[in-house]
Amino acid sequence: MTKTTKILKYGACTLSAVMLLGMLAGCSSTRKSMVSWIPFIGKKQVKAAPRPDTAADILAQGIKAYQLYKYTEAEKSFKMVMEDYPISPEAVRAQLLIADLFYTQGEYEDAASYYTTFYTYHPAHPRAPYALFQKGMSNFKDVLSEDRDQTATRTALFAFQDLIKNYPDNSYTQKAGEMVVFLKRRLAESELYVARFYFTTKEYKGALLRYGEILRKYPNAKFVDEVLFYTGESYYELGNAKLAKEAYSVLVSDFPKSKYVKNAKKRLENI
Repeated sequence: MTKTTKILKYGACTLSAVMLLGMLAGCSSTRKSMVSWIPFIGKKQVKAAPRPDTAADILAQGIKAYQLYKYTEAEKSFKMVMEDYPISPEAVRAQLLIADLFYTQGEYEDAASYYTTFYTYHPAHPRAPYALFQKGMSNFKDVLSEDRDQTATRTALFAFQDLIKNYPDNSYTQKAGEMVVFLKRRLAESELYVARFYFTTKEYKGALLRYGEILRKYPNAKFVDEVLFYTGESYYELGNAKLAKEAYSVLVSDFPKSKYVKNAKKRLENI
């Protein structure tokens, strides 16, 4: 082998070695590059998904929003607790809180609905008397004057009466009793309003039905003396002297200081 041939052969081997080392280095670099983005293998790892809020967390967020007058956010949080964690203690609290939320905003129909749901499903809960009282108050807010429909008045009355019956020793019972007195008076006033209309239009039978309702349901109404007098007048106009006399006589004996007694006595003298 000539000297020139040896040099060429040595150079080729050296070049091959250099190329092989370059390829190996390239593979190593590529491997590192590939490994770097594979989760849990390379240096860079995929971050775990954030832990979802618990029912308590969401409820707390709703309460905070409520306190800051962010009612839309509060409502969203309370409903999320009720829908996503329906059997949790937080869902029970959320039911009552959302009722309070609607009541605060003057949305009394929605408030009454949520209070009713809470009381219906949790009658033994410590806050059940409060829910029943607030149900009555929600209906009370829709009570109209005596010349208007009295559906809300009756609904509120039933709620307060249920509270007194089912929770007689509760702190809300006394206030409920006061509300019962007021609501019964309003219903009696409504009956009297209609009775007066019937009497004025000479619909005496219709008037007698209304007067009778007042005497039967609201015997302690402050205007019972008026009811008795015009009951007598209605019977008098219908030609039923016997029943007219009975009404006048009760008026004279039970309400001697009434302004209607003088005219009642005159009628009695002429019957």
